[in-house]
Formats: sequence, C-alpha cells, structure tokens
Amino acid sequence: PHTPRRSFARPATESSNALADRPIMHPGKIIPIAAILLLTACHKPGPQGSATLRITLVPEWEGAPFQSHTEYSNFMDYRTSVELVTMYFGDAALIGGGDPLLAKDVELFRLTDGPATAYWQVQSGTWTTLHAGLGVPADLNFADPANYPAGHPLSVDQGTYWTWASGYRYVMFEGRYDTDPDGTGPLITTYAIHPGKEPSYITFDLDLPGGLEIAPGDTADLIIHVAVDRFFHSDEHSIDLATENSAHGDNLPLQLKLVNNVVKSFTVQ
Repeated sequence: PHTPRRSFARPATESSNALADRPIMHPGKIIPIAAILLLTACHKPGPQGSATLRITLVPEWEGAPFQSHTEYSNFMDYRTSVELVTMYFGDAALIGGGDPLLAKDVELFRLTDGPATAYWQVQSGTWTTLHAGLGVPADLNFADPANYPAGHPLSVDQGTYWTWASGYRYVMFEGRYDTDPDGTGPLITTYAIHPGKEPSYITFDLDLPGGLEIAPGDTADLIIHVAVDRFFHSDEHSIDLATENSAHGDNLPLQLKLVNNVVKSFTVQ
C-alpha cells in the first residue's frame, strides 16, 4: 500500500490543468490525474456549483444493526463483543465526469453507538467513485493536535492521538472475547487493535452505483454500510483473537490484517 500525497485542490480555487499533473495513489500504483480525466472525459458533468455531500457510515453485524457491548458469535465461533469502533478517512476525493475533487482532507467516524454522519462541502456534478485513505495522511499525522479546536477530527480531545508515539490511531477496534462458544459467564478477556503510522495507511476505491448526482445547492446522501463482523475475516485475512488480540502501532502484520479487512467490509448504498 502507498500513502497518497495530499496534492488535491478544491476545484473552486484551482484549475483542472494544475490538477492534471498531480497523482492519485492507489494500492500498488500511481495513477496520474490526467489519465483519470481522459478515462472519464466521456461523462460530462452537470452545471458546477457548491453542494453538500452527507456521508453516513452505518455499522452492521451480519446484516443487522450493530450493537456495541453485545455478545455476538464471530466467524471462529468465539463469543465476542465490540466496545469501541472508530476510523479516519483521509484525502477523500470524488472522481467522475470532471476534475477529481478533494472532498475532505480528514474525517473521523465514531461507530460505537451506531451510524455516524459527516457533511462535506463539495462541487456539484456526477461522481462515480469515492477514493480515500483509511487513516490520517502523513503530513497531518505528525501535526500538533493542540493546534486544532475542540470538535475538529484531529483535536486532542478526540482521544485518538498517541502522545507517546506522536501520531494518530487510524482505527480503534476494541472489545472482549471468550474462545469457548459454550461459555456462559461474562466476557472478560480484552482485545484492542489500533493501527497507526504510515505503513498501515491504505487507500481504497468505492464505486458509486449509477453515479452520485449532486445538483448545485443540493444535499446528496452517500451511505456506506460497514460490516463490523467482517473486521475479523475476509477472503484474504483472518484474525484469531486467541493469538492476535493486541496492536498499538506495533505488530504490523496484525495492523495490516485489520485495515485490509475494514476496507473490504464497506459496501455502498
């Protein structure tokens, strides 16, 4: 995985010619924005103007609304609860029938208590892809959190900054488990997996079925379903809590398993 350069500019203040020389980073390759514009040139955007994108992440467990502090059975039949779920999106960009648009430099989603919604000021048009990183971009990851006001995604009061490691926890995934599926007592043993630092920052693309059309002055909804049960397994990686239950900026193999599983848990409505 590669860390994207934060090289986008908001179209209201920078021309497409300037953007065309800048890259979008995808896992394992760099795609010049000029190439993306060529590929999408046949899709003409509508009239341009300021609009709002309301993006909502909806946590679920096996297709049902997710409930924190609730006992579930995970893919290994372990009794499992989840007590904390947070994640950052970094350098989120919309790609479609015009210039790639930086929609948000960094956003924090807290899913422990249910769906989380953010409002992004964007440009109108028809957009076919959301491109983003899971985590905090490198040049923001080492900024001083004291410089941000309360409520900002990077503020120290968010509780996501490692004061000892000088960086942010990209994802916070915590809970309790019991490897005995027939157990009846309370869940005692804890797990806490906190990916952070540049090697665990990965990018992803989400196709927007049918295209996301946003008219000038309007608000459009983008709903992303997050299958929390799939944080433990995907077609490539599985996490066995009996032996893989702790990562705090260290244990890179476990960090990478989690972030890849998280990205694969996303589906768009």
